[in-house]
Amino acid sequence: MVNLVADKDIAEAAHILDEQIWRVHTKIRRGLPPEEDWFILRSRVESARNNFIVTARRRLSPTGGALQRFSGRPAPDDPIWTA
Repeated sequence: MVNLVADKDIAEAAHILDEQIWRVHTKIRRGLPPEEDWFILRSRVESARNNFIVTARRRLSPTGGALQRFSGRPAPDDPIWTA
């Protein structure tokens, strides 16, 4: 659960992120079927997280520069996942 005191845009972005986390968590608890693509599920959370970061930075520090990356996590096709 995300409890946040912020302006409307930041709070809405946080709620979208929280919803995506709940969706993935629920699927994991039920057991991911073999046809479920973990990277697609994760990408939805990452997208919502990135949107939250961009929204918060834009609202809290409009003069700050844009980040090129939000995470150091290797790409889904990186050999680390299959090695």
